[in-house]
Amino acid sequence: MQIKKQQTFGEVLTKKKKESNGTVKEVIAKLSRGLMLPIAMLPIAGLSLGIGTTIVSQASSEIGQAIGNILMMPGSVIFAILPLLFAIAIAITFTNDSGTAGLSALVGYAVFSVFQSALIIGRPDGYHDFLWYHFDSDMFNSLFTNIIGIDTLSSSIFGGIVVGALVAYLYGRFKNIQLPKLIGFFNGVRFIPIVTFGASCVLGMLFAMIWPMIGIGLYYMGIGLAYSGKYGGINSLIYGIFNRMLVPFGLHHILNTTLWFTSVGGTLNTAEQFYYQIDGVWTDSGYTYAALAHDKIASIVNGDINIQIEVSKMIGKSTLPHLSHITINDIIASYNFSHDQIVQDHSLLAIGQYTNFAYIIGLFGLPGAALGMLYAAPKGDGRKLAASIVIPGALVSSLTGVSEAIEFTFLFLAPWLFWGFHAVMSGIGGMITTTLIYYAPGIAPHVTFSFAQGFLDFVVYGVMPDARGGGTNCWILLIMSLIYLPIYFGVFYWAIKKWNLQTPGRGTATKLFSKADWVKKQNDAKNTSKPTAMRDKALEVITAYGGPDNIINIDACITKLRIQVKDKKIVNSDRLKQLGALGVTHPSPQSVYAVFGNEADIIKNLMKDIIAKGEYRVEEKPKTPPTLKN
Repeated sequence: MQIKKQQTFGEVLTKKKKESNGTVKEVIAKLSRGLMLPIAMLPIAGLSLGIGTTIVSQASSEIGQAIGNILMMPGSVIFAILPLLFAIAIAITFTNDSGTAGLSALVGYAVFSVFQSALIIGRPDGYHDFLWYHFDSDMFNSLFTNIIGIDTLSSSIFGGIVVGALVAYLYGRFKNIQLPKLIGFFNGVRFIPIVTFGASCVLGMLFAMIWPMIGIGLYYMGIGLAYSGKYGGINSLIYGIFNRMLVPFGLHHILNTTLWFTSVGGTLNTAEQFYYQIDGVWTDSGYTYAALAHDKIASIVNGDINIQIEVSKMIGKSTLPHLSHITINDIIASYNFSHDQIVQDHSLLAIGQYTNFAYIIGLFGLPGAALGMLYAAPKGDGRKLAASIVIPGALVSSLTGVSEAIEFTFLFLAPWLFWGFHAVMSGIGGMITTTLIYYAPGIAPHVTFSFAQGFLDFVVYGVMPDARGGGTNCWILLIMSLIYLPIYFGVFYWAIKKWNLQTPGRGTATKLFSKADWVKKQNDAKNTSKPTAMRDKALEVITAYGGPDNIINIDACITKLRIQVKDKKIVNSDRLKQLGALGVTHPSPQSVYAVFGNEADIIKNLMKDIIAKGEYRVEEKPKTPPTLKN
């Protein structure tokens, strides 16, 4: 008879801590995915806004102005309602894409905002009462904004995320509720919008009581970060490093969202006056920033990206005396002058401090790393294999700015190159460009983006605004990126050769297909429609994860398939790599992530569909691929 060993108290605590850590990581992973849903809408909105703004600034006829506005306004509204979009995205992410939760989030955010609006009392002397708070016009304009036509606290995406989380909780708590027969019509999910209505009123009151203090704190946090940028670009150095370091865990989206869309990344009140210099004397232009942007309603704009999007509507040809063009540097100089001499809160505006660096990395930096890996691979089959992996990743990085594909190629094979070199170089790029903003404004770059920092966004937000005299100075990012190319190439080539790193083409771990597999794949591509081929791949992925019985939950972000399993020991990581995964990670006891690049979301949907329809069948266990010699 075997006697089961009793666990010590310490072992029990350690086990519980690991389980707790695993749950937290899974929640954060879901949160990251939820944040990416509204962000995924920004490319088309940004493209529409960028092209429309260019047309409006250059058109001399009413027809031209109308065409420009038709393109500009639809893009502009997406950025204006981002908090609402985040509320809906978080709600549906944590409720397995429930439409009811999405509708409830819309209801919740509207009620949450209107409740706060009802508490605003304007006074004849220009002050505003809000519960027990009393704000002068400057402070009121800093803390309140207008969203979907409602004057409400400027809680930005934080408010949206909290509303979305509240709806997700209510959905899980009440989705199966059974009410008395008299009101039985509202059983189940029909009850969710109703309970959301009441809960959002309570949430609105809580925010009304505490958010003014938090908002002021975040505002001054943003000022502090801006001042740290003045001293050698410290803020951008730290951000650039952590931005890349968090990529493997999917947590960089949380950091990015905070700096891009909240007051921590900067604040611009478009109700303020625009000042410019005439013969060295600062002059009030008579226009507010909102008037320069052709906005009918002034608002508080929070976050580096949001500010750049708003400013892009102000720059270009000018009708002001002694000022032929309004540039981004003119807006920065005006803001910093007025806040130093007039408003006297001494805050700083540094447009582009959290967006510039990634262009340096994405355009030519990472392609340089790809070339280093390519030429470090032995000639013949090894180099062909390396080319099949790194060249597509390099092109995607350069053209679209989506860098995860090439980054994950070397992350799992040479992690110190990722964290010890690549992340540091990202931070250095940010530090240099932010230092230029403060000490060499004539050449300082200010290039935002709508999706990712690649050539396409570079043209829309760098080249086109520069062409109309906007002063984005995009050329400096191009030069810096070209300088990064040989540095990345040299470091990667030297490191791979020096330590015989098993990068693509140099070891079995990076072989995606045998020669026979490759030939079969090519024939399948010719003889089989893409949807069928992808469905077959999804079937294979299910098998690699141990079959439907081993899968608890299926999810994905832009590049990673995020699967929760019962037993991760039976997950075949090698098979996942054969199927195209650039790497496999185990962030928690029940989570196994596979990096499939842009195919991740498609595979996720197909896996769900296959399992739901009972189409899965047990396949023959795949053979281990042959070893590729160095």
